[in-house]
Amino acid sequence: MTTEQPLYHDLTVKPSGMVDHLSDAQWAKLAPLLVQHKHYAPGNVVSRRGDFLNHSLLLLDGLIARSVPRGQRARSTFVALQFPGEFVDLHAFPLKRLDHDVVSLTDTRVATVSHDTLHELLNGDVELARKLWLMTLVDASIHRHWVMRNSAMRALARVANFLCEFDARMTAAYGVERQSLPFSLRQTDIADATGLTSVHVSRTLRELREHGCCSVTGGKLLIHDRNGLHKVGMFEAAYLYMPEPEAVI
Repeated sequence: MTTEQPLYHDLTVKPSGMVDHLSDAQWAKLAPLLVQHKHYAPGNVVSRRGDFLNHSLLLLDGLIARSVPRGQRARSTFVALQFPGEFVDLHAFPLKRLDHDVVSLTDTRVATVSHDTLHELLNGDVELARKLWLMTLVDASIHRHWVMRNSAMRALARVANFLCEFDARMTAAYGVERQSLPFSLRQTDIADATGLTSVHVSRTLRELREHGCCSVTGGKLLIHDRNGLHKVGMFEAAYLYMPEPEAVI
């Protein structure tokens, strides 16, 4: 996915997306530490499992997958997707080494924050540390949902649920609900995220189009009937713990 224009380029303004869990004041403390903007082409390995990591990444534009190889020369299983406005690997801050690869699925831009700098900041701001911890807990909640979806749902509901989540998280990234979303994921990517074959994904996408729910065409996800898509996918967004607007005091 490459958006029509880069979503987040001026980090003096707090992005939308999951980072919106931070207050404006907290973002003002964190933003100056986000340096070394990097670009990755589709298919680039951003970090490999077992690599020592002394920094974490904030995704500014594009899509990144966390994936676990199934074996030599076998396809990987996607265990998570990260969207703009989300930290990709904040859990590397305490762990230092991850148990999965981090791979760009589209043209991707990230900003890095060093762990030493982050450590110094968080030592003096317990509330900011709690908010960053919250974001890693949201990652865990989404992962639990993926486990349930890919083990308990039939193929049509599984793909519909995946597309509902894509829609919801992109809505958070844009800060507004849209009927047309950039969608450069391949059918193999959807298959790797849902535990299906590419042939099965193709069949379910056709069914969703015939049901009038949505269609994937020309690098776009077109939402024709959001409520209908939610019904087919049995989608409830509570597990995403979307940021709520700051209370006005």
